[in-house]
Amino acid sequence: MVPELSIRPLEIVDFSPFLEIQREALLQSPEVFGSDYEWFESLSILSKEQRYEKYINFPYQFILGAFTQEGELVGMIGFTSESQPKIRHKGQVWGLFVRPQFRGKGLATLLIQSVLDTAHSVLDIEQVQLAVSTQNEASYGLYLRLGFTVFGTELHAMKIDSSYVDEYHMVKFLK
Repeated sequence: MVPELSIRPLEIVDFSPFLEIQREALLQSPEVFGSDYEWFESLSILSKEQRYEKYINFPYQFILGAFTQEGELVGMIGFTSESQPKIRHKGQVWGLFVRPQFRGKGLATLLIQSVLDTAHSVLDIEQVQLAVSTQNEASYGLYLRLGFTVFGTELHAMKIDSSYVDEYHMVKFLK
């Protein structure tokens, strides 16, 4: 059961809590994100702010955050839509992360469903794509349960130290 949380797009005032959860995500789940902790930490604060501002252009690009009643950011998920006329019917989900103490309570499902609902109702998005590590069985199973299907596998999608991470490319049609 999901604890009482509010889910909303992150805003400029959420920059500091975002930095905290982003650091935690990069340390705990390096195979989930294209960025890595060392690279992220090497960025100047100005670079981090600029990257963050780029992703809070609601409704075309956004990060949804899950907040406790006390205002703690405990989960996040990103969404990017396409702008070119021939592909504007598509969007991409990325960066799903839920703090460990909030896992297993349905929060990831709630975040994903919130992104899908927003993308469909606000932007009339018809299909949402994502990539998930073939090693991330929990997320892969969740995406399957939510109606995503695999349309391809990218071998060696990422390299972490001397190990490769393969990714499933998945899609969910909303129309």
